[in-house]
Parts: sequence; C-alpha cells; structure tokens
Amino acid sequence: MKISLSPHSTKGFTLIELIIVIGILATLASIAYPTYMSIQENAARTAAKKVCTDIVSAVESFKQDNNGMLPYDSEMVEPDAKDQMHLTTTAGEDANLIKVLTNREDDEDRRLNSTRDIYLRSDEQEQPRDGLFVDASGELHFYDPWGKPYYIVLCEEDEGCIDPFGTRRYRGKNCLVYSTGPDMEGKAVINTVTKSDEEQPKGKNAKKAAAEAAAAAAELAEEALEDNVYSWKNQK
Repeated sequence: MKISLSPHSTKGFTLIELIIVIGILATLASIAYPTYMSIQENAARTAAKKVCTDIVSAVESFKQDNNGMLPYDSEMVEPDAKDQMHLTTTAGEDANLIKVLTNREDDEDRRLNSTRDIYLRSDEQEQPRDGLFVDASGELHFYDPWGKPYYIVLCEEDEGCIDPFGTRRYRGKNCLVYSTGPDMEGKAVINTVTKSDEEQPKGKNAKKAAAEAAAAAAELAEEALEDNVYSWKNQK
C-alpha cells in the first residue's frame, strides 16, 4: 500500500525556532569576530616589524657598498641638535630614501644609487596602504599595514642614533625605523629643537620654556607610542 504525504503534512520552522537560530548565530559571530580581528592585527604587527627590519638592513647594505655613505641627501632636511635626520616615508623629499633603496630616483644628475642596485623590494600597491604607492602625480609613498608612513631616524655617529622613544639612548645603528601603528596619525612626536635653534642666544625664560616644551614632547611621545611603535629592536 502506498502512502503519500500531502503538502500540508510537512512542518517548517516556527518563528520562535528562527529567533533561537538567529540568536545562536549572532552569539557565535560575536565570539568569532574579535578573534578574527586579533589575528588580523597580529599579522599586521608582524608585517610592520619585518618591513622596519628590511629598511634598516637595506640602509646598512647601501652603506657597505658606498663607503659608509647614507642613502639620503642630508641637504634635503635639517638635522636636529644631535645631527640626526628625522624622516617619514610620505611623498616628496621624505620619500627620497625609499627612492634610493628601490632604485626609483627622479634626478639622474643627483643619483646616490649610482650602481642602480635594488636594496629594498616591495610590491607596488594600487591604494596608499602596505607598501609602495605611486600617486597620480608620480610621487612615491611607502606605507605600513595601516596605511601610514614609516618613521625613520638617520645619523652618521659611530655609536648610532638616539632612540626618540622609550629610553632615548644610543641604539648602535645608523638607521632606526618605526611604524606608529593603528592608533596614530602617521608621524611620531619628536623634539623639534634644531641645531640652529640652540646656537641662537636666548634668555633664561626662553631656555626654560624650550626645556619644558622638549620635556612635554618627550612625555607625550612615550605615552602615546608606548604600545604602538614596532621597530627592529622588537625582533631581538
């Protein structure tokens, strides 16, 4: 004997059951999303650290191949009181170091990379994020995983550059590179007192004001960047 089921005999989900299922899915999503974001953030941090290390290695390799010369024209930016140059990898003069290391210099008459070697390799991106980016005007930028420029300190002293964050001590390297991370605006806070400023005669009040401003800048930098600076030293 055949038994046939009429269309009315099948039972679907009730409204309460649908609400329960949706609630379960929403709960699972709320648990999984933070984990996913954490994995993404850790991957970005790891990538930023690697690029910081790669830039330092590229600078050191260039120095070895060019009799100790840094891959940057010191006339393009005024050094600070410690004869250190503070750069970011945004377009214009600041990006000149990246142009030298990637063999993308504009002015053939003032080439620093005369051998045309490529010391730093990076895929070109279509958006201003995570690597080399050439804008509509042809200017070169170089960004970290959060779409912000790297922060670079260059010096020629034998004891190396002074770390502008944390301990503020000599680090034994002529190039320090930082990523300011996801929470910063892209340029680290630094003491803007230059060598020429120090040479100018100043009264007691002016000196006191300058010292207070420098201390405030140092404190701000340490507080704001304590958890957001990823550099070559974190690899140790």
